[in-house]
Amino acid sequence: MKASTPISSLLISLNWIPVLVDGVKYPWHRKPQKYARNRELINGPRIYRWVLRSKVGDIESVYIGQSEKFEKRLTRYRRLRESGTEVYVNNAFSDCEEHGGTVELQFLEVAEFEINGTLVDTSARSLGNHVVRQLLETTAILTAQSEPPNLLNRPSKNVQLKDALKFATRGPYARKMLLDQLTKVSS
Repeated sequence: MKASTPISSLLISLNWIPVLVDGVKYPWHRKPQKYARNRELINGPRIYRWVLRSKVGDIESVYIGQSEKFEKRLTRYRRLRESGTEVYVNNAFSDCEEHGGTVELQFLEVAEFEINGTLVDTSARSLGNHVVRQLLETTAILTAQSEPPNLLNRPSKNVQLKDALKFATRGPYARKMLLDQLTKVSS
């Protein structure tokens, strides 16, 4: 493994793109209509955001996630289980819709960038790397925490990576933690 070079700064522009089916925003339904099952749109690794809008269209809350196989994750959101994140999010969706609101699906797009030779973008090749997905998801969650509206995400199990990203500008040890996480997978 090659020695890590410190990151002096990192700027990531997050661009959330609504998922469209025949020019219409991808609908959320527990029992989707046939056109909402377009697998090409939802296939593969993704960083995603569910936007819950009020009856008048204002954003009330968001949920940000990542998945290696989004089409399978979507199925888990639709199936009701006894507990877990999917049930928690599904309940928020149901509550939103019961009050006349809508639920919108968006995928993250970022401009291509490198961290010490590791390419990061939102291609399936890059997002197939679990650490890259977590880096982008963590960045999106940290950004959303500092802005309204309500963030539905619960604290993540991957505290080490979140802490490394959150404190990356505070010193060389935190930057090294982040780089070590990224280079382990790319080596």
